[in-house]
Amino acid sequence: MFRCLGLAVAFAVTVPACGSTPKPVKKVHKEPKKDSKAMVADAREDAKSGEYDAADKKYAQAYQDSQDFDVLEEWVDFLIHNGRAQKGVDAAKTYYDAHMTEAKGYALYADALLAAEDGPKALEVAQGMIDLDDKNAAGHEKKGRALILLGKEEGLEELRKAVHLDPDNATYNVSLGKALFQLGKVDEAALAFRAAVKAEPENADAHVYLGMALRGQSEYDEAKVHLTKAIDIDPHNGRAYFELGLIAGLQNKADEAEQALAKAVKMSPNDSQFWYAYGEVFRSTDRLDEALSAYRKAVELDPPYPKAQQKLGLLLVERKQYDEAEVVLTQAIRRDKNIAVNYLNLGTVYAAKKKNQLAIENFEKFLSLASKSDPDRARAKDAINELKRKH
Repeated sequence: MFRCLGLAVAFAVTVPACGSTPKPVKKVHKEPKKDSKAMVADAREDAKSGEYDAADKKYAQAYQDSQDFDVLEEWVDFLIHNGRAQKGVDAAKTYYDAHMTEAKGYALYADALLAAEDGPKALEVAQGMIDLDDKNAAGHEKKGRALILLGKEEGLEELRKAVHLDPDNATYNVSLGKALFQLGKVDEAALAFRAAVKAEPENADAHVYLGMALRGQSEYDEAKVHLTKAIDIDPHNGRAYFELGLIAGLQNKADEAEQALAKAVKMSPNDSQFWYAYGEVFRSTDRLDEALSAYRKAVELDPPYPKAQQKLGLLLVERKQYDEAEVVLTQAIRRDKNIAVNYLNLGTVYAAKKKNQLAIENFEKFLSLASKSDPDRARAKDAINELKRKH
């Protein structure tokens, strides 16, 4: 008896008690856990099919399981390019905080901050890269981009230094070209983009941005050659279609512009600038419901496209949808307090809602920011005088 009891205790999991009828053991089938490589592959497929939430979760799980920096880098890149820049910042910061001596952590965090348009913090992190190694070209490139984001032209010198340190790096030449283009130096920008194409002929982005510069030079035929080349290299390159749409618009080919921009938002559904341009096409052809829809999409994305907030607010005012217009314009002003037209439109909203004092304050703010030649100054002054008579 005692022997049987001892055996029963020792083998309780697999052996039935003495004297009892053996019971069949039920086997539980467990799905094998996927390794991180397989999970990343699944995440890529989800991203391609537009299942962004599923892709995000799989990237997060793959990184949690592997702690592989390459997985983190791909995950953050996915977040940046799919309207989730702030989440990309959070993911990159975790690695950055834990690896304060690794330049790659600084680089990833800075890229995420730049995508989220956090210029001050991006500048701080980029300077940290340079403090680790003054010859780090990536550090100078990111510092240059941060300065340009902050409206500081000295960012060009940092970008030129990055190119000097690594002249055959297509990415650095593209960054320099984009900054030059933004500052109105279109001819210099084209040279930088040509250098990028020469350094890396199969780089789709280099061809896209060269096409952009050529558009700025009104060289539309050559621009289309490079944009078509970009699509040949990368058929899902939304920016190439975006640029083709802009060129078609400049050539007054509304149907062609609409088709190209429809492809742009399909290929890159989380780029707020593309949705803004798509809205502009609809607005130019008086398809206002579709324009509103496109502008709203541009505003909902992270980060929202600033001009989309302005145009959405204006269109809502024109359609007398004042409650939504108030929300949109208030958010736009919180984001950038120096855009005069938003105060003009918000003043119009408050005047319509009989909030006269708020209307006066916004019209006066518009006058303080608007240029002396702004044709809407007279309208704002007339509105103030009329409201003061009522007040």
